[in-house]
Amino acid sequence: MLLDAYKKMFLIRIAEEQLADYYLKNKIMSLVHFYVGQEAIAVGVCDALHKNDRVMGNHRSHGHYLAKGGDLKKMVCELFGKECGSSHGKGGSMHMIDTSVNFIGSTPILSSAVPLSCGSALEQKYHKSDMITVVFLGDGAFEEGGVYESLNLSTLFKLPLLIVLENNLRSIDTRLWERRSSAHDTKKIVTGFGVQYVKADGNDYLDVVGKVRKLIPEVREGKPALIECMTYRHMAHSGPTFEEETREEDTIEQRKENDSVLKIRQKILDSGITEEEVIAVENNIKKTVTNAIVFAKRAPFPKKESLYTDLYV
Repeated sequence: MLLDAYKKMFLIRIAEEQLADYYLKNKIMSLVHFYVGQEAIAVGVCDALHKNDRVMGNHRSHGHYLAKGGDLKKMVCELFGKECGSSHGKGGSMHMIDTSVNFIGSTPILSSAVPLSCGSALEQKYHKSDMITVVFLGDGAFEEGGVYESLNLSTLFKLPLLIVLENNLRSIDTRLWERRSSAHDTKKIVTGFGVQYVKADGNDYLDVVGKVRKLIPEVREGKPALIECMTYRHMAHSGPTFEEETREEDTIEQRKENDSVLKIRQKILDSGITEEEVIAVENNIKKTVTNAIVFAKRAPFPKKESLYTDLYV
C-alpha cells in the first residue's frame, strides 16, 4: 500500500516540478497554481474512496485530478490548451473535468466548488446512490460565506458530502492571523452547523488516509464531515516561482523537515524495499512525465470549428 501511495505522490511532485520548469523556460504566462507540498492530502483522501465516488477541486487541483486516477497526458494537454486535454483545451489549469474517473470539475472562483458539491451530493442522495461527493478547498476559501451556507445545507439535507479543508496557512501571501480574529475556531464553526470535524496532519499520508477511512462510512449514511489537513504549500500562490518574504511557520527548513513525499519515501525504505528499487521506480515516473510533456507539446490545438462545442452556456 505504501509503495503505491508513494508512486502517486511522487508522480504529482515530479509532474509539477517538470511543468514549473517548462513554464519558466518557455515563458508561459497563463495562470497556474502548483500543488507541491500537499500531495499527502490528495492521495490520502482519494485512496480511501470508491472508484465511483465523485471529487471536485479548485484552482490548485492538478494533484486532486491525478490522485483520483486522472490521465497525466490529458492533464498536461489541458494546461497547454491542446485538443486532447481533459477539457479539450478550453479549460486550462483551473477548469479541468474528467467524468471517466469521476473528477467532476475544478472551479477557480474561490469556494465556488463547495455549494456545487452540495448539489452533486443531493443528486446522489435523491437517486439513492451509496456513493459520496468530496470537495477540496483551501483556508482562504473557508472564510467565504458560500462555505457556511453549504455546511448548513449539508446537515439540513443529510448529504453524503466530505469537505477537505487544506490549510496551508496562507491565502496568496496573507497569513491566518492577518485574516482571522483571534477568536476564530474552525472546529466550533463546523460543529456548530452539526457537521463532523476531524483534524489531520496533511504532511503525513498515513494520518490522512486513516482518518478519512474512519469518516467515510458515516458520510455514506448522510452524515457530512469536514477534515482539516494542516500542510505547507511549497511554491508561490501562482506561477512557477517561490516566495519566502512572508513565511513564518512554513519556512524552507520546516517544509523540508515535514516534506510528505520524503517522509513516505523513508517509511518505504524502513519497510525493507531497497534504495535501488525506489530509484528505479522514481526514474520510471520521471520518464513518464517527460514523455507526457513532449506528447502535449506536439499535440494539435482545437480546431476553429470546435470553438463553441463542449461548453456550458
